[in-house]
Amino acid sequence: MNLNNLLLLPALVNRAKDAARAVKQGVHTTIHWIEETTLTQLLDLPHFAVSGYSVETTSEQDILHLFCELTLEAGICPCCQTISTTIKQYKERCVRDCDIWGKRTFLHFRIRRFECPDCGLRFTEELSAVGWRRRQTHRFEQEVYQHCLRCSRKETAERFHLSQSTVQGIFKKGAKRRCTQLSWKRVRVLGMDEIALKKRHKQYVLVLSDLERRCVLAVLPTREQKELVAWLKTLSSAEKKAIRVVSMDMWRPYRAFVRKQLPQAQIVADRFHVMKNLNEQLTKARRQIQRQAKGETAEALKGSRWLLVRNRDALTEKQEQQLLTAISADDDLRQAYLLKEEFRLIFERIHDRDQARRFLMAWIFKVQQTNNKYLLAFVKTLQNWWLEILNYFDERITNGFVEGMNRAIRFIIWRACGFRSFENFRLQILAEHGLP
Repeated sequence: MNLNNLLLLPALVNRAKDAARAVKQGVHTTIHWIEETTLTQLLDLPHFAVSGYSVETTSEQDILHLFCELTLEAGICPCCQTISTTIKQYKERCVRDCDIWGKRTFLHFRIRRFECPDCGLRFTEELSAVGWRRRQTHRFEQEVYQHCLRCSRKETAERFHLSQSTVQGIFKKGAKRRCTQLSWKRVRVLGMDEIALKKRHKQYVLVLSDLERRCVLAVLPTREQKELVAWLKTLSSAEKKAIRVVSMDMWRPYRAFVRKQLPQAQIVADRFHVMKNLNEQLTKARRQIQRQAKGETAEALKGSRWLLVRNRDALTEKQEQQLLTAISADDDLRQAYLLKEEFRLIFERIHDRDQARRFLMAWIFKVQQTNNKYLLAFVKTLQNWWLEILNYFDERITNGFVEGMNRAIRFIIWRACGFRSFENFRLQILAEHGLP
């Protein structure tokens, strides 16, 4: 009987999910018996052959030391590309590798220094698995880098028993390499939105996104025009002309910049920012009414802020009853709320630009009849951004992805307990949400 080719019973259709079922069902695989090369095969690292091992027991996690020999027979001169077999010096090295069997793993080996027979240059051999003067293998660095995309530096450092500075260095190296390998393609729909990096200090960064591929293109340190101009200079003339639509919030410097630098692009006012502006005016109207209210009216308006600005079809039955109680307490508030909902439905249900223009003009006329100073202030904003708002009904493009990305970015900031370095912040965003 040839034991090397011994097979267990074939596995059933449903793979075993625990040890008991695995014993009963078996796994269709070949048994490989222990040989001299077994540890080398399990290590599976190019040009490394394991010659011995030892296990160090610690209070936290056991450490596995693998003693290796390099299998390369010669080195290649980096100057003249001549093959050299003349070894002039050995140097002991130890590098960290991915955990094996739940144990921290270190590789011990002697790296060689060759002398070129042609030019006489002395050089240290290069290893594909370990970088120049690195203390970790490439695959271990990649594992740490991937962990940094999900957890904070502190959590990653504790997980791998490394210092936070080492973790940060590994992440920056991986993030920069990824940024240089991004598959840049021409952008047709550009999204622009800022996010507060430090609200207390009013420090805003500008996030530029590809709304069609739903990814972040760039993170700029400020929302000033000079930063946008500098970013545009990195694009070719063809890439600039490829941008056909720019979606933005209603901030005039953005509009002026796009009109000047990207004259061919159609500017679309983001509908969510438009609704946010209207909800802010509705909140101001509610506050004025609530300050003047007394008795039952004041009681009915308590806790009505979020009920008034939230979409009506998103309310529960209980919230719907609370809303009806609030708007029934004051006719002006009821009128303002119904106008807000009517405006929202125009954006949700109208898909034709001309039809939207007629409905919006009719809505403006209704607001003008109310003489509500807060709604009239919103009408003024609406008129200032009239063309950009109507453009939405041509493209129906919003910054919804960007707003979702802002929430993801805030989570990254929270997870890291803030960023002292903008460059670290930028690399983190591009590494997690950059171009695919």
